[in-house]
Amino acid sequence: MIRQKHFPFILAIFSSLLFFFALGSRDFWAPVEPRYAEIVRMMFSKDEWIVPTVNGGIYTDKPILFFWLALIAAQLFGGVSEWAVRLPAAFGGVGFILSTYFFGRDFFGPRTGFIAAAILATSVRIVWEARWAHVDMVFCCWFMLSVYFAARTFLGKDRGGYGILYAYVFMGLAVLTKGLIGVVLPGLVFGVFMIVRRDWRMIAAAKLHLGIPIFLLVTVPWFYLVQQATDGRWLSEFIYIHHFKRYVAGAGHRQPFYYYLTTLPIDLLPWTIFAIPALISRWPYRQALKQVANQLCLCWFMAILLFFTASDTKRDLYLLPLLPTVAFLIASHWDSLGGERDGSGVYLSWLTAGCFALLTLGAFLVPAAVWRHRPDALLPLLPATLVLTGGSALVATYLLRRELSRALIAIVALMTLVIFATALWIFPYLENFKSPRAFALEIKRLVPLSVPLYIYADTMHNFNYYAEREVIPILTSPAALEKLLQTGQSDFLLVKERDFAKLPMLSRSWVIASDRKAAMPWHLVEFKR
Repeated sequence: MIRQKHFPFILAIFSSLLFFFALGSRDFWAPVEPRYAEIVRMMFSKDEWIVPTVNGGIYTDKPILFFWLALIAAQLFGGVSEWAVRLPAAFGGVGFILSTYFFGRDFFGPRTGFIAAAILATSVRIVWEARWAHVDMVFCCWFMLSVYFAARTFLGKDRGGYGILYAYVFMGLAVLTKGLIGVVLPGLVFGVFMIVRRDWRMIAAAKLHLGIPIFLLVTVPWFYLVQQATDGRWLSEFIYIHHFKRYVAGAGHRQPFYYYLTTLPIDLLPWTIFAIPALISRWPYRQALKQVANQLCLCWFMAILLFFTASDTKRDLYLLPLLPTVAFLIASHWDSLGGERDGSGVYLSWLTAGCFALLTLGAFLVPAAVWRHRPDALLPLLPATLVLTGGSALVATYLLRRELSRALIAIVALMTLVIFATALWIFPYLENFKSPRAFALEIKRLVPLSVPLYIYADTMHNFNYYAEREVIPILTSPAALEKLLQTGQSDFLLVKERDFAKLPMLSRSWVIASDRKAAMPWHLVEFKR
């Protein structure tokens, strides 16, 4: 029997294995990763700690903290690399898991907290984001810690009442990681919670007179320095384009209002199916909601879901901060069912076991489908499909036998082995299609750094890092390309296949290299005079 005092240590080791294993073994994949790597590369080469830049311009999409962490990792490990740039996300993932456990331990019980953290650590979206060079896992770590310390105060777990001041520190770090959402989301969660409960004493308990100065002390110095360094441009673009405009006018991610109803179940795999019996078991909900922690989690879930549903810009990863609430729901239900061969739960039904039986069948049939349509992918895919087939069958068997503890362990082990198999075999295969490295090195070989290289209508900055080009000017229209051609200079252009067909001034005979392995082929064009 595992002792409760060992739960945090076990979770730290387990999540580290999931998130750090082969973390730097693959190249940076578009979108986002090559851009973040280039930002860190420029900061590293110029010893720049205040203004993030990419492709010769200031980068105003995200604040500085993630890049600081990656830059520190680069300093420690001797340079910018896939490992160093992904390291903050992996550490953020571990922090997210541990803070979820501490919240669950304090408000639902140690065993429920442990199960919820294990569920979260092995959910598809969490694993992916913790192994991806992205700010969201770092942000979720700070968000979860701010919610944890605030909840301890508001729900009477903090004897002195001053623990909430830590929440202001972590909200400040969240703002430095992803922007104003770092203070908006915790404020929204507890604001809704206060209104629902009509507990106006929370205003005094929040200790705003102490918390706001602490929050400002964390956030203001860098914002002031970057404003001074960019003559006020950074903050104005950051607030208007990446906050106000993104929320009300979209930013390339417009989706229907029901979008999150389609993405949330996928993000929680393979645990999604257990949310259904967990919800059924809580009926009547009025009884379940007598517990104040359940009230908070419901407010937490609904506030974030509705907030991002109302936004014109929708992305699946925006809902990461609410995933712990679903993990607590599933874990509380699982914990309430008791020990081995418990006969009182909904797991007697064919619902959960049937889903894993279907997964077994699907995993068994995948190799045949792959062999028919993509034979070269069969060997890389085979280990993961074998694990899925055997593991899913084992889980279905345990669920049918009502051996719930063994089913839980089997699912966690299944996900762990699938992650290892993916990192060892599937990712190396996908490098051929996802990595911009090979084509970028070809560009570097064919185009001397002293010769201008342009790119047509693309702002992803996928080639700067591996081509080691600080600036690849963007041509935004056919008119801009025509003007360049009229100069008579010997220049080079990167252009997608779909755009090439729309540019009659370009000749196919000018193409000197192509990358046809990606979903959207790229061409390197040398202007012929």
